[in-house]
Amino acid sequence: MDKRTQNRLIFVFLTASVLWAAPISALSFEGPPTSRIPENSDVRRYLRSQVLAPTDEVLSGEREQVFRHGVSDTRVKYEVRTQNGSFYLLFLNEIPHVRAGDGFPVYGAGSYVIKRSLSDGSFSQAKIFLQTDPGFFVRLFPSGARTRMDVYVAGDRLYNDILVAAPFEQLLFAPVSRLMEMTDAIVDWSLVVPEVEPERYAEVRVMVERARDGLSSLPDAEDGAMNEDGELVFIESLVLQEGQPGFNCSGFAKWISDGIAKPRSGEYLAIERLKEKHLDHRGHRWSDRREDERDPYFGLDWSRNLAVALLELDQPRGEFGPEDADVREVRYARYVEDVGYAVDDLQRILYMLAIEEPGHFYIGSVNTEFGSEPALRQHVHVAVFFPYFDENGRFRVTVLERNVETDLDSLAERYPGSYVHLVRARADDTFAPPVIE
Repeated sequence: MDKRTQNRLIFVFLTASVLWAAPISALSFEGPPTSRIPENSDVRRYLRSQVLAPTDEVLSGEREQVFRHGVSDTRVKYEVRTQNGSFYLLFLNEIPHVRAGDGFPVYGAGSYVIKRSLSDGSFSQAKIFLQTDPGFFVRLFPSGARTRMDVYVAGDRLYNDILVAAPFEQLLFAPVSRLMEMTDAIVDWSLVVPEVEPERYAEVRVMVERARDGLSSLPDAEDGAMNEDGELVFIESLVLQEGQPGFNCSGFAKWISDGIAKPRSGEYLAIERLKEKHLDHRGHRWSDRREDERDPYFGLDWSRNLAVALLELDQPRGEFGPEDADVREVRYARYVEDVGYAVDDLQRILYMLAIEEPGHFYIGSVNTEFGSEPALRQHVHVAVFFPYFDENGRFRVTVLERNVETDLDSLAERYPGSYVHLVRARADDTFAPPVIE
């Protein structure tokens, strides 16, 4: 038997307490398997009659079985669940590095979840997870002789109502790669399921680990930061703090930046420069009148100045303006001048940035409508974002702000309807955050 024929033979192994071999007749693939998404199409085809069976037959049959995909050697769990007037047929890929239950997370890359009505057995939809992350998936819906598809990236629907030239039931048994090939002219799959090189994010991961190690020692104080001599002072007056000195959100972002500046230049950043206002680059006639009273753009100026100071360390002969580190263009996102991006979109935006400019972190100035007579868009908070892919190729975002680690959901809950202006800085594996005694 030649090698090509051998590769087309698929063996499915049923698991009880011990795996045993049960050869199944050869099934031809409708497209080459993709290395980016583990396949379970042969298991779905093997259980085709069960997937299409009447409701009573499905619900009275085996509710849980484990198989082994013959080509990829992935273990696949078949499971039947009922909920809220529907029943679900799940084909869950084993993800060894995910510690969730028995190792078969519903959101595992390549997993299929098929939804049918309990009342009449009709198919409602199918959900296919594209990465081992609950925010990356497609939904398929029956649409006559064709199928409608929505594509979700980082929890946001990026593509809506794409028509696929194949019946819904045919796609239930096709490889994920076949669906990708059929929609390649519409969907940019290189963004949805990227070919990730985790080593390109090593510096970001180093910074996250070292910053985490120092968080427990950081004190908290309103208007607090470290000056260029390593002393804790008040930002506004530059007077030394007494009692229990510490950092506020702006001082914490400087602490992160100083962890790069000190090893590179031998000096901490000067607060006077970071406080510099750029009246020609932001604001309007209403805010100009209240610069002294409310300082509505402090967070924007501070974050921009931090990023430019780090940019100058990378390119000491360059001449940079205050906006040169701004993140102004992100695919599938709209930038608002001096405002940035909606806080609810940050997961998707940071995902796109991680793909397109790996090895960077971002300082964000949170801004919202604030005050009255008049209400102004005021920059009220500063946070630091570290988007990266881990060693297993999973997308992560670490959020550090005011001496603690939080997350994007927490930020959105605390600042609903707000925006975040982002500036970029290159991660550095020489990062050594200052030790606070």
